[in-house]
Amino acid sequence: MKRLIMSECVPQRFFMSRAYGTLLSVLLLACSMTLADDLIPVNTQAVDEHPLPPEQAVKRLRVPTGFQVTLAAAEPDVRQPIAITFDDRGRLWVAESYSYNGSSFTDETNDRILIFEDTTGDGILNKRHVFCDRLTHLTGLEIGFGGVWITAPPCLSFIPDRDHDDVPDGPPIIHLDGWNVNAEHNNVNGLEWGPDGWLYGRHGIKQPSLVGKPDFNNEERVELSCCIWRYHPTSNDFEIVNDGTINPWGLDFDEHGHGFFSTSVVEHLWPLIPGAHYERWKERNDHPNPYAYELMTSMCDHVHWASRMFDKQSRVAEGNAAHGGGHSHCDAMIYLGGHWPNEYRGAMLMSNIHGRRINCDRLVQDEHGFRAIHDEDFMLVDDPWFRAVSMEYGPDGDVYLTDWSDNGECHDRDGVHRTSGRVYKISWGRPRLVSVNLIESTNEELIANLSNANQWYVRHSQRILQERAAAGDDMRAAIRQIEQMCDEAKTPALRLRALWALHSIDGLRKERLTAQLKHESEHVRSWALRLLADREQLGSVDPQLLKTIALSDSSPLVQLSFASSIRKLSVGNRQPFILSLARQRSGWDNANLQRMIWYAIEPEVAADPVRFLNQRSNVSPLLQRWIIRRVCEKTAPSTELLFTQISREASPKQIVAYLDGINDASVESIELTEESELKVNEWTRHTNANVRLASIRLAVKVGGDIFRSLRPLLHDHATDPKTAEAILSGMVQHQTDSLSQDVKALIQTRHLTVQALRAAASVKDATVIDTILATYGDLTDYERSAAIDVLVSRKSSVKRLLSLMEQDAIPASDLSAAQVQQVNALRDRTLSQRLEKLWGSVRSSSADRTARIRKLESQLSSDFLREADLAAGRALFAESCGKCHKLFGKGTTLGPDLTGSQRGNLNYLLSNIIDPGAAVPADFRMSVIVTVDGRVVSGVITKQSKSGVTVRTANETIHIQQDDIDVLRKTSTSIMPDGLVDKLSKEQTRDLIAWIMSDGAIGAEETGFVSIFNGKDLKGWNGKPQAWEVREGAIWCTGKSKEKNWLIWRGAEPSDFVLRMEFLWDQGNSGVQVRSDDLGSWMVSGYQVEVAEQDVMGLWHHSLLDNDHPRKGVRHLMATAGQSVVLKSDGTKDVRREADANRVRQGFREHGWNELEIIASGDKLVQKINGVVFAVVTDQDPKMSRQKGFIAIQDHGKGCRVAFRNIRIQEMDAPSSE
Repeated sequence: MKRLIMSECVPQRFFMSRAYGTLLSVLLLACSMTLADDLIPVNTQAVDEHPLPPEQAVKRLRVPTGFQVTLAAAEPDVRQPIAITFDDRGRLWVAESYSYNGSSFTDETNDRILIFEDTTGDGILNKRHVFCDRLTHLTGLEIGFGGVWITAPPCLSFIPDRDHDDVPDGPPIIHLDGWNVNAEHNNVNGLEWGPDGWLYGRHGIKQPSLVGKPDFNNEERVELSCCIWRYHPTSNDFEIVNDGTINPWGLDFDEHGHGFFSTSVVEHLWPLIPGAHYERWKERNDHPNPYAYELMTSMCDHVHWASRMFDKQSRVAEGNAAHGGGHSHCDAMIYLGGHWPNEYRGAMLMSNIHGRRINCDRLVQDEHGFRAIHDEDFMLVDDPWFRAVSMEYGPDGDVYLTDWSDNGECHDRDGVHRTSGRVYKISWGRPRLVSVNLIESTNEELIANLSNANQWYVRHSQRILQERAAAGDDMRAAIRQIEQMCDEAKTPALRLRALWALHSIDGLRKERLTAQLKHESEHVRSWALRLLADREQLGSVDPQLLKTIALSDSSPLVQLSFASSIRKLSVGNRQPFILSLARQRSGWDNANLQRMIWYAIEPEVAADPVRFLNQRSNVSPLLQRWIIRRVCEKTAPSTELLFTQISREASPKQIVAYLDGINDASVESIELTEESELKVNEWTRHTNANVRLASIRLAVKVGGDIFRSLRPLLHDHATDPKTAEAILSGMVQHQTDSLSQDVKALIQTRHLTVQALRAAASVKDATVIDTILATYGDLTDYERSAAIDVLVSRKSSVKRLLSLMEQDAIPASDLSAAQVQQVNALRDRTLSQRLEKLWGSVRSSSADRTARIRKLESQLSSDFLREADLAAGRALFAESCGKCHKLFGKGTTLGPDLTGSQRGNLNYLLSNIIDPGAAVPADFRMSVIVTVDGRVVSGVITKQSKSGVTVRTANETIHIQQDDIDVLRKTSTSIMPDGLVDKLSKEQTRDLIAWIMSDGAIGAEETGFVSIFNGKDLKGWNGKPQAWEVREGAIWCTGKSKEKNWLIWRGAEPSDFVLRMEFLWDQGNSGVQVRSDDLGSWMVSGYQVEVAEQDVMGLWHHSLLDNDHPRKGVRHLMATAGQSVVLKSDGTKDVRREADANRVRQGFREHGWNELEIIASGDKLVQKINGVVFAVVTDQDPKMSRQKGFIAIQDHGKGCRVAFRNIRIQEMDAPSSE
């Protein structure tokens, strides 16, 4: 924690601040002492584009029965409202942001703060006053301590008004500076008083800030990015509370003081746990602390867009309209106003920008802490300009809501409509007049307010008491009164309010606080730990009491608070307590708790590795793995220490745990003794596949003879794919002498073809290019794309490729726009000109792109889009966009997930597709790397260190050693190439755009299919109780059954049919049965398609054959991936290899949704996954074949986590025998 001293300074001194040379564009110019309301904002929106008139717009807001929406204020009285708050008189303060220009801030216009008041009680803010009009970059405000606190990068400042006359007493007092002014919409924002008496704020991910007191040097400052931070108004302490997510823009506290914040792009809601490190952007998820091995996950069990995205809470959101509208969220308000119906108390309300609505989530507790459950949206708005930004409930218990009122949002490229803005009041029943002035209340009255059902009174009263204590008032009587309230509190919430108030006025005795550790309420116990840590008293609590809590308190809230708070103890002093918590088995399945424990325990492991290795069996497997990894990363001798431990282990599970920990370690190489090398070499041939793979990964790190001995396994087709890929990856890493020869052999034998082609890119050998070109005609489309990637990576191979294209030996259309962009990155004008003649131009002028956008807008009319072939559009997306973007849960996240974006806006889509370079966030700018041997790699750098860089391309992730880099050039160019639709026909463009704009459902291709699962319950299905459940449109294995069982569809026993469904595999083993017999007790026997991890996908089983069955050997595993098998009448089988198993399996997505199609026609069974034929069985055995039977899905037990949805069937006539 940094101790910061307030600096009262005039703006001129601040201009000269040495911390930031860019402060010439400082936001805080001055607060005008004599204000004239003469601000005339300038619109940059097209002159013919306007929002609905306010009187019409208010009629477009739909709320539940019993509520009323009033137009409280609108332009010209209020414009561009970015933040609001209430003062102690119940008046609404509004921050107007004119300096935001659609994607960043400008210094050409000023922002201001207004004060509004409803003096008649009709909900209309009829009294208005301009408090300050000389601000820029304004993003947040809060009232307290005799003035107004504002976030306006680069400063957190305080505008004093100690006499409460609504006129600033003088220039701003700058408390902190260094907030980045170039972070665009990811900047510092929002202010909120916490129950602990601190001022909380937020910051986004785009650009880091270096924050501190104005005269601090860089070493004294705090570097931060996406996070929640807090600042104490009197001690001037500043700290990061937790970090992660993308762009937090909402924060509130529930009845028991637990904080929650909202964000965009990723899951929308997260718990405010001090010390937590949360997930960030999926492809750039590295944490500044290299030892934070795993980041904590969201509390959401759903998302607000139709991503069909699987998250760790196993929920799915099936459509933007039905499930929230999109991924952009603003503000977060937990309603505790005491006036609305009780069903809304504690509800979390958030503005959904793209969905033009107010989302509502329910905050519930579960075995892991808190969970956010999706409820019906509170407000729906039929106004395309509606952009809600802030919500606050006031002293009357009703809510004011601001509307930015524009047709763009944070990526608004078509201008800003600065002359519009609205404030709405949402009332239960008719609006009411509530007059209040807490400033004039006595301490006794303020303390009485702490019991008010409306948290507005509670929070304002507590802060005023805190202000009076800070001013030196005699608070002894108040302390006694609050202590009495604490003792007599009938609910945990009331007791907590008393504790927070005592803490805020520094009247909380340690004895009283320690006693709360034994309180019956988990909320009180968790807060007692937190306050003891904040007050630096945790170390003086009876050690035995803390150990008892750590070992026996099974509340996840207390456990998380314990792990969070114990970090405040110094390294060495926290060890016995955090180890006690780690031993408590009730928390071993709580992954976020284990991560939180790790953040506290990691420095202890580094300080005393031997002790923690000896304690390894007493902690969760996850912590064991991290302990081993941390020990390995500490010093080289630690590796031998670990191998001494491994030698005592007999079970494969323990061997794998140790090896995984060592392999995870971020060390380039590992040295082993001769004895240890022999042991690893022995394990590479272990009978356990997991031991083999883990030991091969280690052999790759060790290198030398132990790794070279693995080469024969690479060319043995019996070697499992993951093992072979690990060996090939190691050969590339070590650049073995035989690499060129091995790559050519793999390509020629069509074994690991794609992996071999990608490895070929690292080999500068003309004979490898010869091999690729010689086999090019025999490659699949997917393999050809990988081959082209190799050919465009060096000038020499590009020349050969272009020559073949000029001879029509290779079609120019085989190159994608991204590969054309790669050729241009070589910076060879002659090559680029030759390619342009063959392929076309990839970069047109700005005027041409604008004209192209307008032309497509005209072509893509609503009627024309309605004629689109969505199935064709989906295929085009997968081919041209899905390598970088995710849509409806499919694709990759090299670029932004498009599902929750503003994809319903045609202009927005076309602008980004036709002109992707117009506004490129730093995270998506292309870097070009030239290696010392002439290879050129273009992509996004996801990780950069002294040892090298990790680059994500459209097809793979590549690590390049620093010594191999000749040139590293960071560009301002988007990774998204120009010309993506230039090669498409008018109809193809329509299909692609229509698919992107759709809700992800395809009906046209489904003619004749009947749904056999309604998406709501298990009607028509029969299964073992507690083993199956329906969550958000999918059937899930609950993971509770220890034995295998089946969920059986009772609708029919179909014979010839096409069965389609989507499935998601996350853990365990499952399958889909067809033409099966019901054996009773939820057991079936018959044909089964395996659903499991990638290595075993493509299997056809005959389930539940007795071990002594004469056909067991042939039928148990009837066919594997890439095979076409005929089961003959004599009990034997003919096997024909149709495709390489590894190539077939490449299209399967572990932990993501996949499409399964089973075709049963006569004696032939075909299994397709994501459109690829995985395996075919023709069953000619009259004794064993099944011509009809039940459809069922399997739970293999032991924690299986698999889901199925969109299950439908088309029955067919039996095939003709002619």
